[in-house]
Amino acid sequence: MKTETIAKSSEPVSLTCSRPGKLAYLILLLGVVGSAVTGIGSLIAGKVPMSAWILMIHVGSGPVFALGLALFAVTWADRSRLCEEASTHSCANKFLFWLLLISGLLVILTGVVPMTPIFGTPGQHTLYLTHRYGTIVFTALFVLHALTLRRAKK
Repeated sequence: MKTETIAKSSEPVSLTCSRPGKLAYLILLLGVVGSAVTGIGSLIAGKVPMSAWILMIHVGSGPVFALGLALFAVTWADRSRLCEEASTHSCANKFLFWLLLISGLLVILTGVVPMTPIFGTPGQHTLYLTHRYGTIVFTALFVLHALTLRRAKK
């Protein structure tokens, strides 16, 4: 009886973040800052609901946020697999990555779906509140993710 051994690849694995990954993170950061400053800033300033230029900047940063989140998902997912042991990302960083994607999708959907006539006024109000608090959660997760990346570099 002949036994075969499976040879592991001897190719070196790059454990650093790629340039497209860094660019995706930067685009996502721009979308988060634009949305958070206008949205959470208006909430803190007590000027809710947003109007005029603040609302236009907030809505304009939405596509940047969505594009950044999509690019972030594509460029970082391979390094953030929970079962990947060869990654330089910590377990907490990987977990935060997946929470960011889930909460980011929630923020996008609750920002877009109220623009359709699917839900009535009470449903739109619920989606608005979900968008508001989901964004606060996303922003907190994003800050934690950035801090865990910075901590891993040291």
